[in-house]
Parts: sequence; structure tokens; C-alpha cells
Amino acid sequence: MHESVTGSLEEYLRDPASAPETEAHLRTCESCRKEVDAMRAQSRLFRSVKPPDEVEPFPGFYARVMNRIETQARPSIWSLFGESLFAKRLVYASAACLVLFGTFLISDARRDDAMLASAPETILAGEHMPEPVTMDPQKDREVILVKLATYGDGDSSAAPDFQ
Repeated sequence: MHESVTGSLEEYLRDPASAPETEAHLRTCESCRKEVDAMRAQSRLFRSVKPPDEVEPFPGFYARVMNRIETQARPSIWSLFGESLFAKRLVYASAACLVLFGTFLISDARRDDAMLASAPETILAGEHMPEPVTMDPQKDREVILVKLATYGDGDSSAAPDFQ
């Protein structure tokens, strides 16, 4: 069917006098005229199937429908976790997380016991005290000056090593 007809086809089928351009095109185009005739035939078939009077439902129909709707079990969000594949995967993932978390807690408790022996309070209360490090700023300054003075000589044996 040509595009000039398809735009105004509904108006033409409702009232042929409202679309004179479509009427003129249908007089000259055989293929468009056959399609419009087929549409009219379908419309007549639909009208023939339509009952002459409005059909009323049987008494009690609405009550039965409403009763059936109310008695149907509404699916709960918990039914999703009941028998589905999702529920099984969720249980397995939760169990894996529980095992990993338990392992972490157990290994963390053992590490805490080992770290207690090296805690600052234990070291300070112990008998073996490390010797305090004393800093002598004058000596540090002299070492740096000697290293700077001997840097470019190339003779590494002349530079004293004060470390």
C-alpha cells in the first residue's frame, strides 16, 4: 500500500467523503483498492460475530471471581527463599562466609596471644632492656662533612667510614 493512502486510511474507512485524495488514489491504484476491500471485508466479519445485545454475566459471577482472587495464596517474599535455586546458593554463600569469618577469628585470637608477649608493657616489665640510643649531634655533623668533602675524589680508601 502506498504511503499517501496509509496516512488517511482510518478516516477514509470511517467516512469515505472525508478523504477525497484517498478516494482519487484508490480509483487509479488497483493494489491499494484490493487491500482496502479486504479491510472492509474483515470489518464486516467482525461486526457479524458481535452479539446483538450486551451480554450480562450469570448471577454470582462477580462474587465467584472475587472469592477466587481472595482465596488464592499470595506469594510471600519468604517463598523466594524456600525451594528455589536462589535459596540454595544463598545458603551455600552464607556458610562459606561463616567458615571464613570463623577461621579469621580463630587465627586472629592465636596471633593476639603471640603479640601479647611482644606488647610494650611486657617489654618494659621484662628483665632484658635494650640499651638506649644516644645521639651526638656534633659527631653526626662531622661524619656528614667528611663524606661531603671526600665525595668527588674518586679514591674511596681515603674516605673514612664512620658508620
